[in-house]
Amino acid sequence: MRAGQRSGPSLKLVLFDLDDTLCDQATSFRRRVERAVQAALAGERHSDTEAIIERVVTGALMRTEDLVEVLAEFGLADSWRIERAIEAYISDRFIDLCLFDEALEVVRAVQQRVLTGLVTNGPSQIQREKLHRLGIADLFPIVIISEEVGVAKPDPAVFRLALDRAGVPASQSAFVGDNPAVDIAGAQAAGLMSIWYNRQGRPWPGGPPPDAEVRALGELLPLLFPDERRASRPG
Repeated sequence: MRAGQRSGPSLKLVLFDLDDTLCDQATSFRRRVERAVQAALAGERHSDTEAIIERVVTGALMRTEDLVEVLAEFGLADSWRIERAIEAYISDRFIDLCLFDEALEVVRAVQQRVLTGLVTNGPSQIQREKLHRLGIADLFPIVIISEEVGVAKPDPAVFRLALDRAGVPASQSAFVGDNPAVDIAGAQAAGLMSIWYNRQGRPWPGGPPPDAEVRALGELLPLLFPDERRASRPG
């Protein structure tokens, strides 16, 4: 997709989403669910094991109550099974959580050119711990966590808070995120250039399309700073 008019010299701020944009939250969540379901089965075979996992994962049913309800739907409602599942599920909230390969390199490259920030939804304790474990707690000069500010994406107010802290107008800002309904719609409502990180190559689900789409984080640099690419060509 095309880049908006905010690329190049006029761009002064790039904001990033965290989960499934900079770090692989989806894989970590699936691993937690797999461990919980296996704990509930206690070594027994169940013909619907994969269906149980998919039901929780695809529905993004992250609360322990959600997990318990799904297990019950598949006949795994015994109290001892539920206890084992919950214990496994909450034992390591950050299991296998890691940054995407290019994430740190790309963010640092962007930071050499413009101001950067992070805007993420979630509880403060969890998201702060996540940043610490990923080794990026001090990477961004601006960090907005929904619970800390009392407003969450896609509400444009959370983006405006980041803009206010940066002292940069929306017209000179861009937001990079993976979720069309939360990240892209919210950034658009706040007037930022919206960039969809579509790592899995999914079709656009509908609604106003983003200003740009990337399949890899490394594609951001030529997208955001096309003048540099042109200047590097021999004339």
